[in-house]
Amino acid sequence: MPFRYDSFDQQVGLTNAPLTEHEAKHIRLRLQEREHSVTRIDRALMFTPQTKYAELQEDRAKIVALIDRYRIALAPYKRLPPEMLQHIFHCAAEGYTQSGFSVDNPPLLLCRICSAWRRTALHMPELWRSLHFFLEILHSRARKVKAAQMWFSHAGDSPLSLTLTDTARGPYTENFVKEVITPFSRKFRYLHLVLLPSQVQELFALPVGSLDRLEELYVVAYANLIHAVEVTPVPAWAPPIAVFGPSSRLRRFRVLLTPFVSAGIFQQLPWHQLEAFRCDSTIQAAECHEMLLSCQSLRKLHVRIFGITYMATAILEIPLPNITSLTVQLCDQEGYDRFFLPLVLPVLCSLMIYNYHGLPWSPRMYNGLLDRSRCELEELYLGTLDSDSRDILSLLQRTPSLKSITLSHNTPVEDDIFHRIGSGEIGGCLEQLFLKGKRELNPLLTMLEIRQRAEADDGATSRLRFVETHADEQDIEEQSARIRDLRDSGVEISLVKKIELHFHL
Repeated sequence: MPFRYDSFDQQVGLTNAPLTEHEAKHIRLRLQEREHSVTRIDRALMFTPQTKYAELQEDRAKIVALIDRYRIALAPYKRLPPEMLQHIFHCAAEGYTQSGFSVDNPPLLLCRICSAWRRTALHMPELWRSLHFFLEILHSRARKVKAAQMWFSHAGDSPLSLTLTDTARGPYTENFVKEVITPFSRKFRYLHLVLLPSQVQELFALPVGSLDRLEELYVVAYANLIHAVEVTPVPAWAPPIAVFGPSSRLRRFRVLLTPFVSAGIFQQLPWHQLEAFRCDSTIQAAECHEMLLSCQSLRKLHVRIFGITYMATAILEIPLPNITSLTVQLCDQEGYDRFFLPLVLPVLCSLMIYNYHGLPWSPRMYNGLLDRSRCELEELYLGTLDSDSRDILSLLQRTPSLKSITLSHNTPVEDDIFHRIGSGEIGGCLEQLFLKGKRELNPLLTMLEIRQRAEADDGATSRLRFVETHADEQDIEEQSARIRDLRDSGVEISLVKKIELHFHL
């Protein structure tokens, strides 16, 4: 007689709903009965005529499939306590950045398994606190707004993180600030936004204190000038950034507004606790000095400046007691000593100065900065400032703490300097050496070999483990054995294939 399902068989194992003790006991009895049925069919198949063999095989396949569903219904994970299931969900979602609102990634994937899992996921605010639209081409503006509203509505009081880029052309009705930022403004901890200038103005015009929970803010005002038929001068950004209140938690701030901005727009930032400030818009040098007088808590500073030549009498001293990293982009082809003259940076570890046109290096500025600050620099970037070999020797002698240095295309380094670095007479702490432009490999490799032998004699490991430059193919081929031996000893030698343009960082 053909096998038939009853109503219980038709429903069992189709959901992840937890079972009661009575239901679990009933399914175990059913499972035992079905397993006995398979055993009986297997015995019958040994003596069944060929005419009824196919029918029994079909019955057997149906019962085996049903047994699988019984076992699914009795699976141990169905009996997991809610706290343990939540912990598993948390681990599953932890490795995802939620880029692009994908239904194939948690937490959306977890919501698609069954109603029980959906309820669990929707009641876990930590799964919904982060959303990042890195690839804007995958989603329309309307979809981004709807997705963000749905996502953050399940986040409860969790601190929120949002990355949102809007550079699409064409008319639009969506307002990301009004529809996404404002409803959750007091919950955001991290915001990385690329928006049209009008929406950036709305963001900075939110009521004071609206973003006080924010710890990191990165804002770009996208003007879409690339596709403009006629490019007109863009006026400097005027509206002040007045959205932060006295209780603001802001620690890291980066902004790119118009090509030029007045430093006065930053006056109301919470400078008393800001740790990192980067402005990719250009600031007048004198105004930058005035701004720096408020930057006592900063640890990292990155600015673009112009107009050094036209500065009035410089401020006598600007103490910046906590700055460990300073990056200055010089936008004019002019001397820059006067900008650095008043700076006092006692804990400075990293100094990066660059200019797209390639300015001469100023030993006077550098020595004055070291004398005033008495800092111990560990990283120095001169990849776009040209110097001579004598100044490099003096620099290394004055800065024995350097661990990393980058030299420009037009900065020659004599063989004697490489030999002194190798012997440890200068640059004893060097770990990384970046030489832009084309270099001969022999003095570089000799330096590394001398350093290796010197360190081996002392029973220590050489600190200089990375060198990067460009060389001729023929030179590389001729020195291939030495390069291989040094690489085998743990030294990383990076030989870039093409000479970088002088302004590439």
